[in-house]
Amino acid sequence: MPDVLFHIPTRVIFGLDTINRIGQLVAEYGERAFLVTEAILYEGKVINKVQDILEKKGVQHIVFDEVVPNATSKTVDDGVTLARGSHADVVIGLGGIRTLSIAKCIAMTAPAENDMDDYLSGVQPQVAPLAFIEVPTTCRNPFMFGDEYLLVDGRDRTGRIGRTQKGITKATLLDPKLSLTLPAKYTATTIMDTLLCCIEGFLSAKANFLSDTFMVRAIEMLGALIKDGLQNVDDIRTRMNASIAGMLLGLGLSTTRLGIGSALAFAINARFMAPKSWVSTILLPYVLEFALNVRGDRIAQVAKLLGEDVSDASSVEAPTRAIDAVRRAIASLGLPTRLREFDLSLDEMIEVAGAARSFDMMNYLPRVVSTEDIYELIKSAF
Repeated sequence: MPDVLFHIPTRVIFGLDTINRIGQLVAEYGERAFLVTEAILYEGKVINKVQDILEKKGVQHIVFDEVVPNATSKTVDDGVTLARGSHADVVIGLGGIRTLSIAKCIAMTAPAENDMDDYLSGVQPQVAPLAFIEVPTTCRNPFMFGDEYLLVDGRDRTGRIGRTQKGITKATLLDPKLSLTLPAKYTATTIMDTLLCCIEGFLSAKANFLSDTFMVRAIEMLGALIKDGLQNVDDIRTRMNASIAGMLLGLGLSTTRLGIGSALAFAINARFMAPKSWVSTILLPYVLEFALNVRGDRIAQVAKLLGEDVSDASSVEAPTRAIDAVRRAIASLGLPTRLREFDLSLDEMIEVAGAARSFDMMNYLPRVVSTEDIYELIKSAF
């Protein structure tokens, strides 16, 4: 069993309406806040609510709402310029995975003389960061409890995972009500994306007793949600359980790693701007098939956690029931099942395979893979 290193200095505040604590939380770290978010959140008045709470607490703030779906490292540079000019003490990230990573990078970069290109080129941050407070509006962020960020390099549109200063995230505020701003189908894909991440962490060569504890419970909770085809996706209890699973995922990933499906979803999203959660949903059954011969026993456990009866199944048949369960869930939700549905070109996928192979998580797969192996997986899902 690999060594287990477990250290999470981040304060976590979880529960319904915990967004109301944001003013008090920010005030502990400074008087000037820089709110990084995405303009679509104006529709649910989430941004307005956060602004009102900050104002009532007397926290001066600037809103940077320029994180668009195809945002790159150049957005970080734009944000850093404003954050420096405003003399911000605290950066708040409010949004999905991309927004949270961009906000974290602004907190990392603003106090230094470097720009984001320097860090993407290998320079390590040496100056203490601004305090960073994370407020997710989806049910998951794989980088929640780590000093890492996911970013699209604006120079060549490749996905990059880099490291920030240690302990950059001072607090994570998880309010399941914030995910109500997401449409039902998008919520369904984020839940399937969370499931992919949990399964990959469970199948990873770096998995251990602690990560298993978190991942098993998360997979079980997500299995209960997809068992009924996510019929009650807009119910607050569904959002609550999805958020709990997302928090367990973050805890688990502090000691284990993601896998080939997540690496490909990151790479495809960066290059072609196909929505990451939708790509992850498509890849999930193929990732299970890919690991069938080396992790069949664990995939059989996944089948049980997803609510499948494997009592009458052989050791060969039991793992396939997990794959069947996932495919039924995707079909019942009416979600895409093939990568070609995003108008992607197969001849460009060999470069995507190479980009995915460069991620560190690929060193912890249950079996060694080459770029050609990854390309074969892509073809099977195409």
